[in-house]
Amino acid sequence: MRRIALSTLMPVIFLGISLAFSSCQKRPDRVEISDWQFEYNGRWYPAAVPGFIHTDLLANGLITDPYYGTNEDSVRWVGDSTWIYRTYLHYDLLPDGDTLWLVFEGLAGNATLWIGNPYPDDTINGIVIVPQNIQSLDNMFCRYDVPMPGVKQMKELYIYKDSLPLMIMFHPLDDSVREAEYGIALPDRRAFTRIAPYQQGWDWGPKLQTCGIWKPVYITNKSPKNQNTPNNHNTLAVELRQEQDSIGQSFTLCMDGKPLFIKGANWIPIHSFPLDDSANRARYRLLLTSAKEAGFNMLRVWGGGIYEHDYFFDLCDSLGLMVWMDFNFSTMLYPDNTKMLESIREEARQNIRRIALHPCVVLWCGNNEVKNGWEDWGWQDVYRWTPEQRAHLQHGIDTIFGENGILAQAVKDCDPLQRPYITTSPLYGWGHPECVTHGDSHYWGVWWGEEPFEMYKKKTGRFMSEYGFQSYPMISTIRRFCPEDQLYIDSPTMRNHQKHARGVQIIDKAMQQYYGFDSKRLNLKEYAYVSQLLQAWGTGYGILCHINDPRCAGTLYWQLNDCWPVASWSSIDYYGNWKALHYRVQALFSLDKDSEELSRWNEYYSTYPKDRVYPDPKYRVSQAWESDGTLVVTLRAESDLYDVYIDTEPHIDGHFTRNFVDVKAGEKLTTRLIPADPKADVTGVRATVRTLNELYFYMR
Repeated sequence: MRRIALSTLMPVIFLGISLAFSSCQKRPDRVEISDWQFEYNGRWYPAAVPGFIHTDLLANGLITDPYYGTNEDSVRWVGDSTWIYRTYLHYDLLPDGDTLWLVFEGLAGNATLWIGNPYPDDTINGIVIVPQNIQSLDNMFCRYDVPMPGVKQMKELYIYKDSLPLMIMFHPLDDSVREAEYGIALPDRRAFTRIAPYQQGWDWGPKLQTCGIWKPVYITNKSPKNQNTPNNHNTLAVELRQEQDSIGQSFTLCMDGKPLFIKGANWIPIHSFPLDDSANRARYRLLLTSAKEAGFNMLRVWGGGIYEHDYFFDLCDSLGLMVWMDFNFSTMLYPDNTKMLESIREEARQNIRRIALHPCVVLWCGNNEVKNGWEDWGWQDVYRWTPEQRAHLQHGIDTIFGENGILAQAVKDCDPLQRPYITTSPLYGWGHPECVTHGDSHYWGVWWGEEPFEMYKKKTGRFMSEYGFQSYPMISTIRRFCPEDQLYIDSPTMRNHQKHARGVQIIDKAMQQYYGFDSKRLNLKEYAYVSQLLQAWGTGYGILCHINDPRCAGTLYWQLNDCWPVASWSSIDYYGNWKALHYRVQALFSLDKDSEELSRWNEYYSTYPKDRVYPDPKYRVSQAWESDGTLVVTLRAESDLYDVYIDTEPHIDGHFTRNFVDVKAGEKLTTRLIPADPKADVTGVRATVRTLNELYFYMR
């Protein structure tokens, strides 16, 4: 263990509690703890709380932006290091009371807390300072309430005259040690620590293993136990019907007894470091209003991220967006030792009590793809588990996720509204015939199986809770993370920002089939554009199949958003720009099963894009600004135009009211720019136009 000389602790002037008041005023019941520092190479630097070690290092200029270039690789050492945070508790500013509570709303990583000096061989004036090791804190999703003596007792227990050091040490994750203690090798060691799985890398996200005080810290003289109950007023009366029928088993959400057709997408964390700060709140607002604008009525909060902040649920409540809430377990098996089960039980109960306050939540789901992985991903052959070990692991799955397991019981105990709980999603993996007849379905034959988009029609299930296809962000986004000399598809940076091992290969195969292009024929700017058209074509076709099929009760594509700038399945890129898919979703979600527009869209999908006739692109474009500063672009087509993409130069993040549309000769397209930042200055921008006609014209 690294030691910190006690002399570095004592001279610091206390700034740890930001609230100041005169001695004649009543002390508050709660005080926020601020003015934290972290230690790096023997020096102390200011730390933002809430925050993560990566955000603190970045703010102090100690690392470069991990989102840029290949910098992700250059900061891997951060997750392998020990980090110490400290502040000081000033006696005069603490609440009154014989017992105080030190409350950590969220600690990310494997942490140890000290109140007082942690080094027993250090002395002041010959008096040994005894370490006060309170407890180990290793569940990112739990609130920790640490009992402390009152101020009078503190002054008696500790020799510090005016203030008391508070220190947190974050240790590197010891998953290999925990695996050895468990005695059974699991498919993913991440399962041994309750951290956000996606921060350890995913096929759309970087590996940025982190730690830190990621939620508020405060001291209170009142018991911090959550005693709140939901307000039943305006709670959505949504019922889940899972009934055996002539097809299999239904999966239908009903409101006031009437079936709903669910339209939406899967939600992942909005950032690799998902803080509830002003910048991320702007992202929340943009993404959720964009979902509403596109006709969503539901989001599925995927189980490999975080239990979202209250701000997310507040916005969903206000926008009328229903939430399918996964518990935070995804694509792995979890140890069922006593300590882990106790931690999971507390995690579930705390988060249900908090999230159940929000009427937008209509469904709890035990996990994402755990049953799917157990049955279909070859784990049992790879790990050569004995029959006894297999039985043990199956028992663990049932203990945590089963209909009478820990999570189900927590819902019964802690959600007063008794919203429905399902054990897993999907009910059957996409290799099983039951995936289209029973329960919800994740259909990944398209993409993972490299099947054509037409398979969506054959493989429409009772409720489509995951499916999709990748695209790249537009060149304006790519330039923000990619150096100029690496603007080609196979550059180190572009490979780093394509996390799927076969991503380019799969996109190329489909692009050739439907558009006649691939990454060898197109430059990066063109390729990004066509990849978005391809994504909109394919995922849009899946949505159309789901709307057309009377057996299907809902469609949630993968995925709405990104946690960093990357090639992914998202319909909105990291900077808030709508991709072609989001415009297609907006058009299709405006339909209902009896809409006359369905026939037009069915006709649209009857011809591959590469088989159309593309005249030379001829059009006139003009722009104007309305009195409130809104940019309005008008395009008059003089020939048939396909997949018209309007942008601005310089690029302004956001979206147009209409974009990525076909315009027939003689027709007019009028569209307004809606910036991601409402304060963006758009007065000096110039509208630019790209059409698919141009690519076919130049490729002849």
